[in-house]
Amino acid sequence: NQNDPELLIYYNNARARQKALEKNVSPFTIAVVVPIDQSESRAKEILRGVAQAQHKFNNSDRLNGRFLEIAIANDGNDPATAKEIAQALVKEKSILGVIGHNSSNASKAALPVYDQAGLAMIASTSTSSYVNGKVLFRTAPSNLAVGKALAQHLKTTLGLDKVVIFYDADSVYSNSLKDFFKRDFEQLGGKVVRKIELNKSDFNITEEVEISLYQDQVKAAMLFPSVEYIDTAVNIAKANANLNPNPNNRDQQGLRLFGGDTLYSSKTWQEREQGVEGLTIAVPWFRESPQAKNFSTAARELWRGDVNWRTATSFDATQAFIKALVQDTDREIVLDRLRKVNLFASDTSGLPLQFTDQGERQSEPVLVEVVDGEFKLK
Repeated sequence: NQNDPELLIYYNNARARQKALEKNVSPFTIAVVVPIDQSESRAKEILRGVAQAQHKFNNSDRLNGRFLEIAIANDGNDPATAKEIAQALVKEKSILGVIGHNSSNASKAALPVYDQAGLAMIASTSTSSYVNGKVLFRTAPSNLAVGKALAQHLKTTLGLDKVVIFYDADSVYSNSLKDFFKRDFEQLGGKVVRKIELNKSDFNITEEVEISLYQDQVKAAMLFPSVEYIDTAVNIAKANANLNPNPNNRDQQGLRLFGGDTLYSSKTWQEREQGVEGLTIAVPWFRESPQAKNFSTAARELWRGDVNWRTATSFDATQAFIKALVQDTDREIVLDRLRKVNLFASDTSGLPLQFTDQGERQSEPVLVEVVDGEFKLK
């Protein structure tokens, strides 16, 4: 099955162990933590990026014959489990760094453990600006950048003045995106009329959409769900579509929908009846961007299918760790070298990679829109 990244990782791990026996030299080992229980598809998207970078390294000159081994852990996006896994990874002294965790809530729970142990963590998919630490690096733009890009698009490009925000009050991802979008949108002269909690016990989707559209007279809704509330966001889109008497008439449309990167899921959004035609979201990377073409072509050949932003940013995270490796390395050396990493666009999924002093990647999100059931570059 050439679309399954676990198989390629285990194959390369076996090669790494075999070479270790032949040459009496241990492989380099990094871990990746994915949410297999909560979302197998997202776990595979992340693992494809890691596997692709590992395969490329192990098929190259490597580093004095030492291969790269990947340890896979599953936290199911659960913060308590994430903390337990972090404690286990810290105790395994051969592990030089960690890619993960997928959700910002899981990353927030695990990060203090890595901080205390001095074990570098590269977050390839968790983007909350409220998750910070001494050992944290990020290969996707943070929600600070995403909120700014969405605010500018709505107010400056589209001229929309009033919006409502749907968000998960228990999510650090959702809260940070809400806060930064609101700040930038209002600085531009826009107004956030209401902030609606997706996790309220008395949350009524149809009622909230009707109030927003008819009572508040807003033109747009910001959908900022955590991964746990993506289905709720889909139902908001459906309810909005059901209130629209004529989808082809711009003057009679329901709310225009916008959102963050958790909503990027081809399986969820390709169905036309979901009411998501025209949904615009900000993502870290998109395969149709000019800079992404080389990587997306290589990935398509390897995986026999298109890949998305989670694969790209996870590839970049693995490439960053590879760049930080030296022959006699340890966790402290890896952490120090990550701070100085400088990767060219040819080494990554399409954009140069350097980290700021805060561990952030210096890149901007990309806007994509659902057109005829598929995401297209905005």
